[in-house]
Parts: sequence; C-alpha cells; structure tokens
Amino acid sequence: MKLIVKINEARKKIKLSNLKKAGRNQHSNYDYYTPEQVNQLVNDACAELNLFNSYELIRTELGLVAQLTVFDLEDSTKFKVFSMATEIPSITATNIAQQLGGAVTYSERYLLMTIYDIKDNNLDFDSHQPKEPKTTSKTDQQSNFETRALTKKEVDEKWNGKIYKDSQVFINNVKILPPKEQIEKLKLHTKYKPDDKH
Repeated sequence: MKLIVKINEARKKIKLSNLKKAGRNQHSNYDYYTPEQVNQLVNDACAELNLFNSYELIRTELGLVAQLTVFDLEDSTKFKVFSMATEIPSITATNIAQQLGGAVTYSERYLLMTIYDIKDNNLDFDSHQPKEPKTTSKTDQQSNFETRALTKKEVDEKWNGKIYKDSQVFINNVKILPPKEQIEKLKLHTKYKPDDKH
C-alpha cells in the first residue's frame, strides 16, 4: 500500500474512533484533545497500518523548525516529511529545558493533528464566536480585563500583533486574556511581532 494511501487510511480510522475530548478550557467553556489523546489516536491508527512517526526539532537560518517524518515500516525507503515553524515559548518560572520541552510538545502535537487531520475547532478563529466583550467606560478600561477568546475579526482588524507578558493582548484599549491555546496560535500568525520589546 502506498504511503499516502496509508496516511489517508489512518485518518479514516481516527475519524471513526469517537474518542471523547478529555481536555476542558474552563475560561472559554470548550473541550479539546489533550496531547496524550492525540498520541493515542495516532499511535492506534499507525500500529494497524505499520506507520512510524519520527519527530525532530531543527534550528535553521530562519529559526526553529519542527519536523515529523512518517515512515512506512513495510518499506523503509518510503517516507514523507512534514514541517512547521516554531519557537521556544517564554513560560514563567521555568528553565530553558522546560521551555524547550513546551516547544516540542506543542509543535509535535500540532504536526500530528495536521498530518492525521485531527480537528480541534476551538483553536480556529473562524470556528466559533466567543461571547461579546463587555462594554467598559474609558475610566474603567485600565483596571478591567476580559478572559475570553478573540474573534477572527478582532485578530484581523484590531490586534496590533503584540502579546504582552506572554498572555495578554489589547483590543480597543481593553486588556484581553485569551485561552493559552489561542495565545500559542497567535504566535504563529503573520501579524505577530515577537521581537518587539514590551
């Protein structure tokens, strides 16, 4: 069986698994697949089809690149390489090894989700409309903040590309604390300005 056909078969098996999402974001009230669940879905499907996934984190002249190679165990000459840009996150009260671990965990999870078509619509700006932001007066804006996901329109039209304290953004001068998963996705957005000092 050709490698691409096997990957497609793995996708079909994952779609039929009906695994309930075990993660729960209490701030924005949605469920998501945990990294352990993503690994379980992929490993179960790949074991049946003799596929093997090998992850690497590579530093290039353009920065860090996460790379995942899918091998056909029935013919070791058959493989396909998938990659995505990534970076080491700044995580409070952690050392560089722990931060590197966060980059590995996050990028491997999303490569697997991309390759095997595991959808988590809650991380997609188009997939849902979060609650409307509270209306605040200008005098209250400095002390008030909102904990919610950003809409696609806010990201496209109002976000300045900056993430403050690795967890906050400002929309119309109101501080927003999006879910951690959306913060990580914002860091992959073309508007993101990681080198700005703020």
